Amino acid sequence: MADLTNIQIGSVVLNMVEGVPSTLSGATLWNMVDNEVYFAEKFIGASIGTTAISTTYQPAIISLTTASVLRMMEMQGADVSSIRLGDLNVGKGASSSTSVTSEKMREDGLRKLNTVGHDVNFFKALG
Repeated sequence: MADLTNIQIGSVVLNMVEGVPSTLSGATLWNMVDNEVYFAEKFIGASIGTTAISTTYQPAIISLTTASVLRMMEMQGADVSSIRLGDLNVGKGASSSTSVTSEKMREDGLRKLNTVGHDVNFFKALG
């Protein structure tokens, strides 16, 4: 995998999630990717940028953006009978399929960010 831009990450998300409303494509989706990149930068304490997102950060950004898209779909009332993410199918049961899938994708994104690591500083106390 090569470095991707925010537009390319948005395309990956659109290919993963079926039934994304047209109101969530284009500039709206790119802004969602930018927001998740900003969140990831603050979370790990590193500069990622949006023009060449490294392969190190791509899986987490894709998962976090997918979660955001699913949350927005739910807010817009685009809840469907099932959600398909690649090979994963989630059918609607007692609760909203977009809500459950969104939470799982967000957890997955945070787990992936944790594997990248954080900047940690240690200080020796004087005294």
